[in-house]
Amino acid sequence: MLTFPMVVVAGFWAAVPAAVSTQVGPVRRVETDEPVVAITFDACATRTQGYTFDRAIYEIIKREGLRATIFVSGKWVDFHPDVMAELVSDGSIEFGDHSYEHPHMADLPRARILEEIDRTEAALARHGRKAIAFRPPYGEWSPQLLQVVGERQLATVTWDVVSGDPSEGATAPLMVQNVVAQTRPGSIVIFHINGRGWNTGQALPWILDGLRKRGFRFVFLSELFAHSQRPPAAYATAGAGAQQPAKAPPMSTMIVGRAVVHPIVTDNPYGPAPAAPAAGPAVSGTSDPGLKASR
Repeated sequence: MLTFPMVVVAGFWAAVPAAVSTQVGPVRRVETDEPVVAITFDACATRTQGYTFDRAIYEIIKREGLRATIFVSGKWVDFHPDVMAELVSDGSIEFGDHSYEHPHMADLPRARILEEIDRTEAALARHGRKAIAFRPPYGEWSPQLLQVVGERQLATVTWDVVSGDPSEGATAPLMVQNVVAQTRPGSIVIFHINGRGWNTGQALPWILDGLRKRGFRFVFLSELFAHSQRPPAAYATAGAGAQQPAKAPPMSTMIVGRAVVHPIVTDNPYGPAPAAPAAGPAVSGTSDPGLKASR
């Protein structure tokens, strides 16, 4: 069985402060001039819905030699033990914590937040793994959530490049154009690998090819932190008693069943498919007749 590169993990956690409960906001990208990016996938499940596993996407990961970070909900781990047994034996995969049942966590009681994190950590531990970071469901976060996650020595991580793949309106060409154009050094890109990435399997090879042509290389999220121009401690600059993020990001239109109000902030991946950028680097191959939108 291949083992996770523990040296990388040890180096990452050595740089994380003893407590990250004062983190201003989630880490969306790291500041670096190195042409490195983290390609991440969410594998979500809920209390009653286990969703699936996109094996076609996994085959692309293996074929392309991609180092991928998969944020799993604990319920997804429990729904798919055979898949997890396969993934943990693959040295090209590392895992993040994406809660247990994928609830709206930002305004949950502290005890419930801890339960969601701890149950997922226990599910991962049954497969010999530990999460390298926490990603809040729906991208929703609040100061309380950041503080409680920090008590478990986990950084809260969202993304700065949205593939838009949970939306069926995000066609493969649109995904390729947006991701390749918007990625920059230190970016964290989000996809889905649980049956919710409608066109990801079609777009991903073109995205990876386009990013490589721009000079990017792909690293684990844990490795991306090692390239940061400032240590993770620099993300924890607010006072311990801070009641709201120092600077909230723009609020996106929410299509998740309820309004999201301050101080809950969201980096929502479930909104409408983004429009193609007005200008950006040419993406080789996006006009290929074989690259057609499909559900």
